[in-house]
Amino acid sequence: MAHFLTLVFVEAHTEDPGAAAEAAMMPYFGERGEGGKADGFVIGGRYDGLVKGHEQHYNLTPAEFQRRYGLDVVRPESNIVPVTELPESVLPSAVVTPDGAWHEWRGHSDEDAWKAEYRRLTAAHRDALAVAIDCHC
Repeated sequence: MAHFLTLVFVEAHTEDPGAAAEAAMMPYFGERGEGGKADGFVIGGRYDGLVKGHEQHYNLTPAEFQRRYGLDVVRPESNIVPVTELPESVLPSAVVTPDGAWHEWRGHSDEDAWKAEYRRLTAAHRDALAVAIDCHC
């Protein structure tokens, strides 16, 4: 079982980008082999603030982890940015585009091929918002 970062691109004029991103994830929620990509997902999660350039800490005690990553402290606005403001260091494992299509690292021959595809997707959706989703599988 693992966590992975997915960026969901939603139209910039969307009234509630978080809700739109969660709706875009629903077709991919479920058991692998049945069309599912993740058996759980949440906005931010252990990637809270990553798209805003916040430092990530994975060596926290359980209490510290709850304070930092718990659902009661994660705010959607800390995990939503215009696509053009995504930090260069962010490389998600998957992207869901506004048309609902799933694009993922798996299936690309290497990291450089995925980076090129990711750059193509961000260039094609420069006017969108990116919502960071912590997926579990």
